[in-house]
Amino acid sequence: MRSETPKGSKQAPLEIEVKLRIRNLRRLRRDLLAMGCKETVPRSLERNWTWDFPGQPLRQQGKLLRVRQFAGRCLLTFKGIARPSRHFKIREERETEVQDPETLNVILGRLGLEVFFRYEKYRTSYLLRLRGRRSVALSVDETPIGNYLEIEGTEADIHRVAEKLGFDQDAFIKESYLALFAKSRSRKSQRDMVFRNS
Repeated sequence: MRSETPKGSKQAPLEIEVKLRIRNLRRLRRDLLAMGCKETVPRSLERNWTWDFPGQPLRQQGKLLRVRQFAGRCLLTFKGIARPSRHFKIREERETEVQDPETLNVILGRLGLEVFFRYEKYRTSYLLRLRGRRSVALSVDETPIGNYLEIEGTEADIHRVAEKLGFDQDAFIKESYLALFAKSRSRKSQRDMVFRNS
């Protein structure tokens, strides 16, 4: 979850997250509701396009430029280089809503960028409110390479939520969906992580 950045501060908003591999979706959904999580976005198809220059210099630097369409919104996201962490994925994240996706695609293309990877998933979003103003965002992702739970929040809150769900930090996954797809069997037959009928 991105931290709040005070006005006048140069500190970058940070995303701190982990993924967990899910074996039983029905049980997970039941456990999330029992924990007090509120569904904020019902199960919806999410489409993502990652953009880069020829030769993929952004990816080689550990950066990401992504266009996402989900739940009737289009978002343009920049993610910076991941900070050193043994168990968590921590990186700068800046995101803004886009009113005209087609025009955005034209602009990115005119700048010399191109789509180098597409990925899809069915996502259900939840929010767990904690004491004070803190909250944890949880996303259940059904992907072509398996089911995952993403947890975003502070490191301590992620630990607490994961433990309540029966996971220890050895189960934490820092890798992106691009990296997970690259290691999957599907990579041999598909260029992108999309459902077969897409």
